[in-house]
Amino acid sequence: MPSHIRDTWKVATTFIGTIVGAGFASGQEILKFFGHFGLPGVIGILMSCIIFCAGGTLIMILGHKLKACSFGDVVTYVCGSRLGRVVDLVLGVFLFGSLSVMLAGSGAVLCQQWDLPYWLGTLVTLLISLAIVLSGIRGIINANSVVVPLMITICLLAIVPAISGDRLLAICSDFRPVSRGASSLWYVSALLYAAYNLTLGVSVLAPLGNEIKDRRSLIYGGVVGGLGLGGLAMLINLAILSHYPDSAGYEIPSLFIAGSMTTLIQTVFSFVLWAEIFTTIIGTIYGLAARITADTRFSYLSVTIVLLIGALVLSQFGFSGLVGTLYPLFGYVSLVFLICLFSFPLFKKN
Repeated sequence: MPSHIRDTWKVATTFIGTIVGAGFASGQEILKFFGHFGLPGVIGILMSCIIFCAGGTLIMILGHKLKACSFGDVVTYVCGSRLGRVVDLVLGVFLFGSLSVMLAGSGAVLCQQWDLPYWLGTLVTLLISLAIVLSGIRGIINANSVVVPLMITICLLAIVPAISGDRLLAICSDFRPVSRGASSLWYVSALLYAAYNLTLGVSVLAPLGNEIKDRRSLIYGGVVGGLGLGGLAMLINLAILSHYPDSAGYEIPSLFIAGSMTTLIQTVFSFVLWAEIFTTIIGTIYGLAARITADTRFSYLSVTIVLLIGALVLSQFGFSGLVGTLYPLFGYVSLVFLICLFSFPLFKKN
């Protein structure tokens, strides 16, 4: 396989794996930001997909140009030194919150599928993450290159058959939301969704741009990754709507939908769902720990351990509650970074 195609594959799968974390793959995130809007939520996914393609590619190109070792390099360049310091700090806090949400998601998956105690599921994920994360950015790339294709395959097998055209028409023609979405307006919700995902994803996408030397692979991989994210989100959303409002009553809607399939498919899907959450966890840990160690004297290992223990404590507040509370807040603050990202070429000649 030619090197540029191999690098494009690595970029696309790492991009997808970085975003497809606890909220996305579980369906809870898709439900909050798109499902509760009915048909307008479908349009919102298309809107988010375009932002993913453009924003993700731009972040990686900047990481390549700046030889970024952490997300701080890109944030400071895009937002300027003063605003950049504020965004840098806020992003660090958000990354920690996201890590807690993903640990909570891993516990919810293991609890719902295998009846493990919630706290034990999060602890198992934490210990495995600690063992893997020391391999750095290359380990993250390799993990996603394997897990993401498997996730897409199982998603097609478990989610697509659960989509019912007749049910979708009936639901959308007389749609009645059983709960509020992330915002009262579908297009604001779509913008918030893309904003906070890209802002949190910069922790991996920035150093990824430095790791991949072929600029062309970054561009192609960014577009393919963005389209892949949009496609997965669309399938999950349509499946959720096909089983709405019943699907809205579960912590892991995707697992509920897969439950209508064979026991084997459901079991495999639950494992892949956990694996996707895991790959995003290790990416988040890496990005946050690398940023903290860049400006302090603490070791990478000690910072990682402290972060995981703190996230484990916060994760005990539950998964859906954290998604519904923290993620919309992330989105509003992340709009600052998104605006700076797309507007900085107007203010910088080079």
